[in-house]
Amino acid sequence: MLFLVLSLLTAFAHSVGYFTTVNFLIFSSFVAIIMHCISLSYIATLLISLIRKKVIRRIVLAIILIYVVIDFIVNFYCAFYLHLLFDNDVALLIKETDPSEAGEFFSSLVPAWIVLTITGVFALIILTWWFMKKRNLKFNLGKKASVLALGIVAICMMGNLRVWEVWEFGPFSPIHTFAQNDNPSDLRLYYTHPQLQFDENQELPTNIVLIIGESFGRSHSSIYGYEKMTNPLLTKLKDDQLLFYFDSIYSPASQTAKSLRYMLSTYDLPDEGKDKKWFEYISLIELMDECGFDCYWFGNQGRVGDHNGPTRAYAQACDHQWFLQKDNILDQSDVVLVDSTSQYVSQISHKNHNFIVYHMKGSHFDYSKRYPPEFARFTVNDYPSDPENHRLVLSSYDNSILYNDYIVNQLMAFFKDTESIIIYLSDHGQVMYRNSKDPDYYAHGRKEDPVDYACGTEIPFFIYASPLYQQKHPEIMERIKYRQDHPENWNSDDLPYFILDLIGVKEINHEDIRSKSVLN
Repeated sequence: MLFLVLSLLTAFAHSVGYFTTVNFLIFSSFVAIIMHCISLSYIATLLISLIRKKVIRRIVLAIILIYVVIDFIVNFYCAFYLHLLFDNDVALLIKETDPSEAGEFFSSLVPAWIVLTITGVFALIILTWWFMKKRNLKFNLGKKASVLALGIVAICMMGNLRVWEVWEFGPFSPIHTFAQNDNPSDLRLYYTHPQLQFDENQELPTNIVLIIGESFGRSHSSIYGYEKMTNPLLTKLKDDQLLFYFDSIYSPASQTAKSLRYMLSTYDLPDEGKDKKWFEYISLIELMDECGFDCYWFGNQGRVGDHNGPTRAYAQACDHQWFLQKDNILDQSDVVLVDSTSQYVSQISHKNHNFIVYHMKGSHFDYSKRYPPEFARFTVNDYPSDPENHRLVLSSYDNSILYNDYIVNQLMAFFKDTESIIIYLSDHGQVMYRNSKDPDYYAHGRKEDPVDYACGTEIPFFIYASPLYQQKHPEIMERIKYRQDHPENWNSDDLPYFILDLIGVKEINHEDIRSKSVLN
């Protein structure tokens, strides 16, 4: 029975994802993965049976079964809902998700049919086990059949040594994948102190502010033409010639942790998969420090514990950081960013040059928990042409964007009387029912689906320039206005080069950077 459970669950989990996402013509690899899983299951069953002490045997059995069950559930969800194989992106998402976020994820993005199907599979296994135990049914292959089975297993394993896919997508793949997602204990240990060449005619501004939004899809911004007025306050700033928006901007990934790896360092898309790790590239925090800026981080995302991957690594590299999320309270409003700025603004010296980062909770699902009741202005009645099962999600999402508009406007107001330029962009977007192949899906863009991924990486990009900044930097303002009127595709993995361009850096280690700036 143990062999049947192990072999069926592992073979199904690691072959169905491969079958549903990879070209079926690679049939030999598909079969090899199934044989690989069955072979490993047979070996595991055999080794467990050789353990004489009952207590130890049960402990080992429990550990293996727990691993197999979790492995099955994760791969089943990836294959049938996300339409992708378990990979580094999924592993990173799991590692960066705290218990509160996991609860929201389960309630929002795990369909009932998946829960019922998985429950049914395990119910069937338990009933089969109970039936076999009650009837005292056992499968004994006998000595000759056992020797034959071992021979077949040995042949399969020898053959699998030559086929990398069976190891890459087999039962050990989650362990290998999780091991690849390592994070630094201290990002500053990897500083390289790059050589920077400045434009001597360009002065450093007093404040550069970076506001990182969450899950804000450009298609739901009224500034970009969305029919619902989701950005009334930022629209007013735009009309007053204080805020400028760029079209055709895309995020480098469709989930937060991976996107931040790219956005906040010189690590970019072509570098993925190379031997050099993401934190060994030059970070934006190091660059701003080298340019003479004091660095501040206000975060409404980031675990209170030691491990939080890219988010916490970048934050802790700053001179000053405030993690505002208390006790992993996911429902905490972004108003804490406004309150904390008011509280700590005296510590920000406007006599120095400051680089200030705000990391928002934004429109992180569950969207209905991202705004207070007074911002619930959109209701299901405002979406009469949309399917009924979409309306609540759409109204909640638009309300979260409306509240995001309020918070961002409040943050910008703190710097209106100083020499400040403020950049707002989202870490990634959301699909929001725009994929005709899967019309009921609305969350993160799934990279295996080109339509999904394109929708999930469309982001807004706003620049707020205070009156004093505009007065002191007319050449930069001309470039900003020109770019707004002449949009071109640009990926936010080049964000550090744009910010360096703003402060007059021309080269990093003798490499021209302005060609990568959004203002080029």
